[in-house]
Amino acid sequence: MIQSICHLIASREHGGMEKHVADLSRWQAHNTDAQVAVIAHPRYLPTLDERIQFIPLNTDRSRHHPNLVWRLANLIRRGEYQIVHGHGSKSAQLLAAVQPYTETRQIITRHNVRHPRDKLASAFDARIAISENTVANSKLDWNIIPNGVEVAAEAAEPISQLSLTKEQPTLLVASRLIKARAVDKLIEAVALLPGVRLMVLGEGPEKESLQQQVKSLSKRAPGLADFEQRVAFFSGNGAVSQFMEAADLVVIPAETEGTPYTLIESLLHQTPVLANRAGNAIDYLPEQYLLETAEAEHLAEKIRSALHNPALADDFRALYERAADSFTLDSMAKATWQVYTRLLPEAVA
Repeated sequence: MIQSICHLIASREHGGMEKHVADLSRWQAHNTDAQVAVIAHPRYLPTLDERIQFIPLNTDRSRHHPNLVWRLANLIRRGEYQIVHGHGSKSAQLLAAVQPYTETRQIITRHNVRHPRDKLASAFDARIAISENTVANSKLDWNIIPNGVEVAAEAAEPISQLSLTKEQPTLLVASRLIKARAVDKLIEAVALLPGVRLMVLGEGPEKESLQQQVKSLSKRAPGLADFEQRVAFFSGNGAVSQFMEAADLVVIPAETEGTPYTLIESLLHQTPVLANRAGNAIDYLPEQYLLETAEAEHLAEKIRSALHNPALADDFRALYERAADSFTLDSMAKATWQVYTRLLPEAVA
């Protein structure tokens, strides 16, 4: 049997890749007999399940730093892991650097198109990619395993502060509120759409600025006098189910790398979604639901088109079925486990 697994994260962010590792390692710790460890910077400890053996390592150092490579090699040797699973570009580079000093099987997962090219990827025992798009230019064999989300009943805050009626279409943007997420552009777009309401779910340094933007827009013209009532902000406490169910359309305006988890959650909750075509959205959505830019006029045009499309539900029906079958945490984790067992057939004999 597979007894020991170690995941490696070497990024500086808290995004989709880090959520992927936290979810996958938690599933493995609760659903297999393996001991699961994660090597990462100390800042990631709060994101991990209590059953995970956390091994702190200052991965903020350069990948070329001899002390970082040597410490990583020692940690892997000491753990005697059967499999070490690296996530992202820097993790792959570090694992390649320790290969001469370790004997464990190595797997990498490519989360975005900036991942190192085939010369490096070919050095590993197995390769996983989260979408076809991330490896479109690769000549190597990859296991395509989409990100998966755990859908469970959640205790979310009430959304009654935004008076919802069926006559008033409601949009949802669920995001960390930073400039790169283009939520300000979406707010501008909603100002161009009379009667359309927007729920902003999330926290971040731009929240106060966005709230001020809404107040300023409400004073710009008589037709926007109700704008503060049409836009409501909610804390990003991780509870998204009832927000998805209350929304007529989810909008992901920003250019993102990899696959936005909000996109997957939208499909699992059977809510139509518009997403920027950057990253891996093109692997999931029909062409007419891809955003070319985050400019307000373009967003308004695409939102208006989607909300008035009588075939909207039909366009997404097959996507909802695909999501229920392939985009859950259970399906992602089981497919990953199959990669492990093919790599170590003697462990499951």
